[in-house]
Amino acid sequence: MFRYFFMSKLINKQRIILLIVLFFIFWYSRHMKSIKIDVVVVPLSGHLYPTMNLLAPLLNNSQYEIRLFTGPQKKAVAEAAGFNVVTILEGHIEEFEKVANNDKQLGILSAYQQLSASLDLINLVSDQLSEEWRENRPDIVIADFITLSGGLVANQLGIPWITTMATQFVLETTDGPPCLIGGMGSPKNSWQATIQFLGRKATRIVKRIVFFSFRNRLKRYKFKVYNQLGHETIYSPYSILAIGMKELELKKGFPEHFRWVGPSGASVEAREDYPLDLTPFIERKKVLVTCGTQLAWAKENLIYQAKQLAKAHPDCHFFVTRGVGGEAFQCENLMENLSVVSYLPYKEYIPQMDYVIHHGGAGIFYQCIIYGKPALILPHDYDQFDYAVRGVEAGIAFKAKRDNGKAIGQAFEELLAKENWPELETLRQVAQSYHPTEILESEIQHLLADKEKEK
Repeated sequence: MFRYFFMSKLINKQRIILLIVLFFIFWYSRHMKSIKIDVVVVPLSGHLYPTMNLLAPLLNNSQYEIRLFTGPQKKAVAEAAGFNVVTILEGHIEEFEKVANNDKQLGILSAYQQLSASLDLINLVSDQLSEEWRENRPDIVIADFITLSGGLVANQLGIPWITTMATQFVLETTDGPPCLIGGMGSPKNSWQATIQFLGRKATRIVKRIVFFSFRNRLKRYKFKVYNQLGHETIYSPYSILAIGMKELELKKGFPEHFRWVGPSGASVEAREDYPLDLTPFIERKKVLVTCGTQLAWAKENLIYQAKQLAKAHPDCHFFVTRGVGGEAFQCENLMENLSVVSYLPYKEYIPQMDYVIHHGGAGIFYQCIIYGKPALILPHDYDQFDYAVRGVEAGIAFKAKRDNGKAIGQAFEELLAKENWPELETLRQVAQSYHPTEILESEIQHLLADKEKEK
């Protein structure tokens, strides 16, 4: 009897202690200071979606208070994904689209003109961010690598910031191929290594000349192209998160604060808004053909090339997407085995395809790896030539010139003829081994700790 009484008293005491502990845990979780994170990204799918996917796991964590600054074009889709959206460039959609969607392939002059037009928009966004952050200061800023306003204003206000980088090789390194110079691969001999060395030096010289010509328009930021360590100042000096895979990279000499977080870039649109029934095509090889949501000038040529492939391969069905999202879904059957659709979310439809023909954008490139789909890459502009050469060297893709029908036909024949893709399967498995959320949270805590030490 005494023993029972004693044990019941002890159990009750333990219960009381447990309840007190649980109460304090609940109270602390409700009253602890949340970490304010402001994310700044241009409303371009190839930039916005990778960053959204990286941040999405934090949305349900009460520790974080996240706001997404992006254009009104993507407000609805970002809010549907759970983000609190603050629109930028409200009333300047037309100007942004003119800058973002060039009407032809970029050359030296057109690239310079595009950068010049971009600076006007950058300054408009900077004005908005400065006003907002002086009133409602975030603890951390996360800025996409081409969304310069976020980092420039964060620097001015002394706010630690992180660069998210969906195209890692645009960052200057101490070795490897120079970026954006026609897609150079790994050097095969000393001559190629010398050419690449000179290319890296030339890139620096060109950047200095370009930014010098814009010095008056950048004066407000006290802008310098490179810091005292020789790193580019348009990227964070604290943390750069590479949304990609180091296993595919041809360069090694990245800054110490550079971190690989794994591939992303999956579309975030709902499948029900873009209903395409693939069951009637079960007896055929299904081929997705796309050049993304940009490159409007290249769409008709892509359809033309797909028609030629469709004529030569009646055992395949080709699905060409124009990349026009946010509108009523449309599907037009141009041939018995070729359909043109307005838009298809990658993550919903790539798993159902057998092959992919694409332009070499970061998002589609990594989605092919994630879902184990062999690809034919037709690079058009920007970083796409660099992605193409990485796909070829990794053994996961073929490439051809976008307007060379004969070369495209031959490369597609090679694509179909290759039965085994061991390199693709290996990379697919490796892609699953990354832990982006853990790395992101670690970087956030690291930056906040460093900021606290400065006080």
